[in-house]
Amino acid sequence: MPPTSLPFDRVQVLENLGGDEALLKQIAELFVADWPDSLAHLHAAIAAADAEALRRAAHSVKGSVSNFGAERAVQAAKDLEMAGKSGDLTQVASLAETAIQAVEEVVAALKREIAS
Repeated sequence: MPPTSLPFDRVQVLENLGGDEALLKQIAELFVADWPDSLAHLHAAIAAADAEALRRAAHSVKGSVSNFGAERAVQAAKDLEMAGKSGDLTQVASLAETAIQAVEEVVAALKREIAS
């Protein structure tokens, strides 16, 4: 993790984007804007105990946060995705809480990034 303790790897993201700060802000804005829908899909899948919908929703979140090198959020979303894939939803509440908290930290940091 960079010395600034961001929940995402800003240095790596900028390197991947050729140092384009404006592009970083654009993709951050897109992710932040899409997060409420992604969160709603997760909640709906959990409420319905729909393992396949959970797998798909968590997979989507995992892919999105991976664009930011947000390792904690990626791993948490992956754990949630694997629960959906296995069909074992016994730990889903705890896994979802961890994943959502990790992604919310990324969202908060990206909002600060956008505002700067």
